[in-house]
Amino acid sequence: MRTTSRVLASLCIAMSIVLAGLAGPIALSADASTRSAEVMQVVAKQKGKPYKYGAAGPKAFDCSGLVQYVYKKAGKKIGRTSGAQLGGRHIAKGKKQKGDIMIFINSSGAYHSAIYAGGGKMWEAQRSGTRVGVHKIWSSGYVVRRP
Repeated sequence: MRTTSRVLASLCIAMSIVLAGLAGPIALSADASTRSAEVMQVVAKQKGKPYKYGAAGPKAFDCSGLVQYVYKKAGKKIGRTSGAQLGGRHIAKGKKQKGDIMIFINSSGAYHSAIYAGGGKMWEAQRSGTRVGVHKIWSSGYVVRRP
């Protein structure tokens, strides 16, 4: 009788652990999906605004200022510069999703950031004389972060 009770107790504990494990990622996935949708809605509203070095919105943006502004409006605090935006969770390039941050890097460090738009494109405030918009990914020298 005592052995049966122990086995049943062990099974209950094991099932609790399994069920808790299943619930955790599902909840995180839903949260990440919701944030991604919010990020994409906010960044789309910035379309056409001018690039201005050092600007962090809402009337003009530089690259990292756009990314920070969009994430702040979507409820997530991130760093101001491209280098500071490296702090998120690393995502493999092949697993990037809409709303992920793309940070371009060269031998000197991080120099540009953008938001993945899907389909080989990204939302960015590219350079002087351009406006916020969706552009093709123009370099493979980037890493992906998800705050």
